[in-house]
Amino acid sequence: AAGHGSYRFDASEQMRRRPLGPLTRALRDLGVDLRHEGAEGHHPLRVEAAGVEGGEVTLDAGQSSQYLTALLLLGPLTRKGLRIRVTDLVSAPYVEITIAMMRAFGVEVAREGDVFVVPSGGYRATTYAVEPDASTASYFFAAAAVTGREVTVPGLGQGALQGDLGFVDVLRRMGAEVEVAADRTTVRGTGRLRGLTVAMRDISDTMPTLAAVAPFADGPVRIEDVANTRVKECDRLDACAENLRRLGIEAATGEDWIEIRPGTPAPAEIKTYGDHRVVMSFAVTGLRTPGISFDDPGCVKKTFPGFHEAFGALAAGWGIPVTPTR
Repeated sequence: AAGHGSYRFDASEQMRRRPLGPLTRALRDLGVDLRHEGAEGHHPLRVEAAGVEGGEVTLDAGQSSQYLTALLLLGPLTRKGLRIRVTDLVSAPYVEITIAMMRAFGVEVAREGDVFVVPSGGYRATTYAVEPDASTASYFFAAAAVTGREVTVPGLGQGALQGDLGFVDVLRRMGAEVEVAADRTTVRGTGRLRGLTVAMRDISDTMPTLAAVAPFADGPVRIEDVANTRVKECDRLDACAENLRRLGIEAATGEDWIEIRPGTPAPAEIKTYGDHRVVMSFAVTGLRTPGISFDDPGCVKKTFPGFHEAFGALAAGWGIPVTPTR
C-alpha cells in the first residue's frame, strides 16, 4: 500500500482461511484501494497502491497482534504518520518487539493509552541482532521438563524482547528448575510436573507445547484466554484436543480454553492440519511415547526445516529413541 502500482496477493488454502479483515478494513479506512477477490477479509486480494496519506485509524487486534504490527511498520512510510486507536489486543509482547525494533531503526513510537502514534519520515539503516526464536525454543525447554534432562538456549536471556520466553515461567510453576541468565536460559527437569491453570493470551503460540506435555502432569492442566489460537494455521484448540484423544488422553475445550487430564499417552498418528506447531509440540510428547507419527511431518519447513533432525539429535544425545518421521 505504501508503494505505487498494482499488487495481487494470494496464499495456500490453509492461509486463505486465516482472517485478514481487521487489517484490510483499517487500510481501507486510510484510503487504500484494496479489494478482496474471494471471501471478504481473506486472500486473495488486490491493492492498487498510490502511497498512504496517513492520519487516524481504529483497529481491532483481538485476533492477532500482527495487524497492529503491520500498521506500526507502515506508519513511517505514510505522508502524515499514523494515530492507531486499538480496541482490543492479543499477544501484546509482540507489539513491544515491534516498537523496540522500530526504535533501533530510528523511529520512536509513542503510546497514549490505547492510541499508538507513529511519525512519518521513514527508517534509518542500521545493524540489528536478531534473537533466537523463543517460540521454537519452547519445544526444547519442554523436552527437558518432561524427560528430567537439561537444555540451555544461548542468546536468549534477561532482557529478551520476546514474550514467548515466558513459557519457561509456566514450566517453573509446574516444577521444572529454570535459570534465566544475562545471555542464556536453562531448563532442568526434576522428574515431576504439577497440574495448573494458566492464562496464555500473551504467549499463545506456546499453547500447543503445553497441551502436548500436559498428560505427564500429576493433575489437570487448564489453559485459558487463548481464543485467538482458533484462527492460526488451524484451529489449534480443537486440533490439540483431537490429537490428545487420539493418544487416549481426556481433553475438553471451550471458546477460549482447553483442559487436559493426566494420563499415559498411547502411540498414534498425529493429524497435523499442516500446522508446524502441532508437529513440533507433539514431537515432545513422542519423547515419552514411542510410536507417535505424523500425517504431514514436513510442514515444519514453514519455520524450522531441520526440526526433526535437530530434535532427533537432542533425543539421541539423551539416549532416547525417536520414531522416524515419514
